[in-house]
Amino acid sequence: MKVLTRAVTAVAVAGLALGVSGPPVALADPANTVVAGLGAAGQIRWESLGVSERLDLIGENQPVDVSIPVPAGVRPGRLTGQVGSVVNVADGRIEVMDGRDSILGSFPVPREAESKPFSVNVSGAEIVDGTATLRFVLRDRGPVADSCSQPPSLSLTQLGNSFTGPTPNPRTVSDFLPGYLDEIVIRVGPSPTPAEQQAALTLVAELTRLYRPMPVRIDLDTSGAPSAKGAPGRRVIEISEGGKAAMAVKNPGTQAAVLAIGGTGEELTRQVDLFADRRFTLAQTDSAATLYATPNRTESTDIKTFAQLGMTGEASVLGTTTLYAGFDVARFAVGPITGARVHLKARYTPVVGGEASILVRSGSTVLATRRLDESGVLDLTGDIPAESVTSNVGMALELRYVPDQECAPMNDRMTFALDPQSTVTVIPGVHNRGGFPVLPMAFTPDFDVAVDSPGHLRYAAQAINLMGQQSSETLRPRITTFDAAVGSGTGLLAVGGGTELADAAMPAPVLPGAPNTFGIGGSPETDVDLSGPLGVVQVFTHNARTVLSITGTGDWALVDDTFNHIRGLPNRWASLTGDVVATGAAHQTVNLTVREGGALVNEYPGDPWKWWAVLSSAVGVAVAIAAVVIVLMRRRRRAR
Repeated sequence: MKVLTRAVTAVAVAGLALGVSGPPVALADPANTVVAGLGAAGQIRWESLGVSERLDLIGENQPVDVSIPVPAGVRPGRLTGQVGSVVNVADGRIEVMDGRDSILGSFPVPREAESKPFSVNVSGAEIVDGTATLRFVLRDRGPVADSCSQPPSLSLTQLGNSFTGPTPNPRTVSDFLPGYLDEIVIRVGPSPTPAEQQAALTLVAELTRLYRPMPVRIDLDTSGAPSAKGAPGRRVIEISEGGKAAMAVKNPGTQAAVLAIGGTGEELTRQVDLFADRRFTLAQTDSAATLYATPNRTESTDIKTFAQLGMTGEASVLGTTTLYAGFDVARFAVGPITGARVHLKARYTPVVGGEASILVRSGSTVLATRRLDESGVLDLTGDIPAESVTSNVGMALELRYVPDQECAPMNDRMTFALDPQSTVTVIPGVHNRGGFPVLPMAFTPDFDVAVDSPGHLRYAAQAINLMGQQSSETLRPRITTFDAAVGSGTGLLAVGGGTELADAAMPAPVLPGAPNTFGIGGSPETDVDLSGPLGVVQVFTHNARTVLSITGTGDWALVDDTFNHIRGLPNRWASLTGDVVATGAAHQTVNLTVREGGALVNEYPGDPWKWWAVLSSAVGVAVAIAAVVIVLMRRRRRAR
C-alpha cells in the first residue's frame, strides 16, 4: 500500500499545480533595435517590399525564382546583397536572369568562410502585371553531385534593389505622383476643420495603399509656416476647406509645384477618392474634380480562397525544402480574429518507391502532418490557434522527399504546388495575443480617430501611414470626438495627453496621472514618478475592441522620437511586439510587453479554482484507488 499512497500523493500534487498562472509581467524586447542603414543609398530592402531578403541556393543548375513588385512608371535598378555561407563550391558563379531566362548579370562565388557584397544591374528585367521575376542559378565547374554527396550551396542575404524612373517637376494631376517617391507632405494648417482632418487622414490611408509595398513616408504638416519647396523625391499637397470642390496644380513645372485640394464638407473628402488607385493618371490636365464617389468598403467575409489571398507557391524538392505562404487578415474585413481553419489542397509528383512527407506549421504550432503517396493529391485541414494569430499570419510547409534509388541524381525531384482553391476560414473575436500583433487587422473595415487637439493630428497620420504599410487593404479612419468614440464598438485611435483615457476608465498599460507620474499595469501594478515626461504609443483591449493610444505628456517631441524609432526598425510597425513602445526623458526608446502582445497565458480564475482543483484531485484519487483495487482483486483471483 506504500506504492499506492505515493501514487495518490503524486496525483493530488499534480492536480493542485495545474492552472496556477498569474498575470503577465512587463518584459522589454531588446531585439527591436533600430537598424543603422537599411541598405545602400537609394536601395530598398526586400523585407520592405514584403519579400524575404534571404535566399538559399542548394545544388547547381537549380533555378530559384523571386517575384519583386514594381510600381507603375518605374523600373528596378540595381540588385544588391551579400553572398556567403559557401559550402562545396569549387569554382562557381551566380547568374541572375529574368522570367524569360534572359541573363541580366552574374557575380563570382567567394571562397568558403568568406562573405562578399555583390551588385547587379537588373533594369532590363521583364515586368508582367507589376511584377519582375528574378531567377537565381548557381553554376559550378566542380564534379557533378548526387543525393549521396554534399551538394554545393550558398546563401544570399541583405537583398534589396533600387528603382529608377522619371520624376520631372509636375505639370498635371496625372504626373503629380510618380511611381516612386521618398516622401509626401500634406499641409492642413494649424487649425484644420473636421472636414479637413477627415480628408487628410483619408488621403494618408489611400496614398499609403497606393504606394504599398514601398514604404513611402507620408506626413501631415499642421504648422503655419510657408510651404517648403518640393524635391525630385518629395511632393506637397495642400488641403483647404472652401471654394470649388476640385484639385489643381499650382506652380506647375517647377519644384515649388503644389497640388491644392478644395471643397466644403463631404465634397472635400470626395476629392481625395480620386487617389483610391491610379485612376488619377487619367487627369492629364492641371486640374480635375471628383463629382461622385461610392463608399469604398471591403466586403466582410469569413472565408477566402488561397487565390483571393494571393497564397500561391510551388517547390522542387530533393531532401528537405520549406515553402512559405501567408495571408493578411485585413483582407477578410472582420476586425480581430481568434483563430482560423486552413483547408489546404495541393498537387505533387506521385511518390512511387521513395518516401515523402509534409509538415505544416504556423509559428511554433504544428497544424498538420501527412505522408505523401502515389496519389499525387493532398487534402488536409489544420487550425491556427489564437497564439499564432497576428495581422499577417505566416505558414511554413516543410516538405521532405527521399528517392528510392541510392545516390539518386540531383534532378530526381518531387514538384509540389499549392491549389489556389484551398481556403482559409477565420473566426472573429478578440481572444488572441492582443497588443501590436493584432494591428492593423483590428482596425478593419474601419475605425474611429479622436484627437485632443488639431495640432496633434499629424501623430494619428503617422500611425495610419505605418500601419497601412503592413496592410493589403486601405485603412478607413473616421474622425469623431472622444466622447462619441467611448461608446462605440469599433476600434479606436486616440491621440491625447492621457487624461481622456483615465476619465473613461480605459485600462491603458501606461496611464499618465499627476505630472511625470504614471500608472503601469501588468504584474505588479505600480505608480511611478519618473521625474520626466514620456512619449508613448500603446495598444490595449477595452470592451471587446482594440484601442491604439498615442500619448504625450509635456514634451511631444518624445512622441516624434517614438515614431522615428518605429520607422527605423527592420520591418517598421511589423517589428513591434508587446503592447507599449515609449521614449523617456533621455530620448531612449523601449518596446515593452506589459499585458498584451506576448505569448498567451491562462487568465487567473480567482479563488474558486481551489475548490474545483481539490474536487478534481479527489476524483482523480478515487479513480486511481479504484484502478489499483481492481488490479489487485484480479491478481488474487488468478492466484486462486
